[in-house]
Amino acid sequence: MLGLGNRVTNSYVQSSTPYVNPSSFSNLTLWLQFNKDIFVDEPDAGNSNDDSWSHNDKIFRWQDQSGNNNHAVQDTSGDKPRTDMVEGNGLADKGSVKFANRAKFMDLTSNIELTGDFTIMIRFRLTNTSNPIAFLGNSTTDLLKLEDSRDVRALIGGSGASTWYESSAAALPSGDPTKRSIITFTRSSGVLNVRLNTGTASGSWKDIHDDVNWDAAENHTDSDTFTISNIGTTSDDNTNFNGNFFDVLIYNGTALTTAQRKQNYDYLVGQTL
Repeated sequence: MLGLGNRVTNSYVQSSTPYVNPSSFSNLTLWLQFNKDIFVDEPDAGNSNDDSWSHNDKIFRWQDQSGNNNHAVQDTSGDKPRTDMVEGNGLADKGSVKFANRAKFMDLTSNIELTGDFTIMIRFRLTNTSNPIAFLGNSTTDLLKLEDSRDVRALIGGSGASTWYESSAAALPSGDPTKRSIITFTRSSGVLNVRLNTGTASGSWKDIHDDVNWDAAENHTDSDTFTISNIGTTSDDNTNFNGNFFDVLIYNGTALTTAQRKQNYDYLVGQTL
């Protein structure tokens, strides 16, 4: 059986408390965790992270580990993301959730309303960036997306889109199962920042981007409420993602520091099968 470990609940700890996992930091609102409580349809209905899964089994629920029971769900057969069990790439994506062909997405049980400081951290692998693809969002008013392999965009509260176009660092890799990325989107006292951590296992998953402040010259600010209702799309079947999600973390009220981000990076990239 895959998916070992106990259920994680939201924790509020003092800074002196040793780091254990992403719940060690305050205000963890959503944690969709790699290889944990991912449920598929028949023939394995009700089995979470089961070795008997087949390639492309349809996923109907990815269960929140934050303690808030805000699960990612999908009831429509054609929109359900899939398991990824392809032997040809060494099962590099096993335990992840595959949003294939810009045609899959999931809904959250309840909307998340980010009104102040926040951190969004998503570990992913891209299939390609030939079209704009979204990480998450709500309708056309709130979103975080890739316009292409260098261009990250966000819209908060319906107006005033923010763009981070990075020309000096390497482009985000796509189509290579040996490379994974983590995007971190933060707001601290109204200031927005995007950071990328990318690499290969042999390079400790950071030999391409090591917490790069994406387009650092930008100074975007936005204090509007950021509403999130969908994972893998901006809204139902709109700018759907194309690739795999390994983890999704959202902190409502906390902008992680450099040291905290790196603790999470080390934890997340250490979760493999």
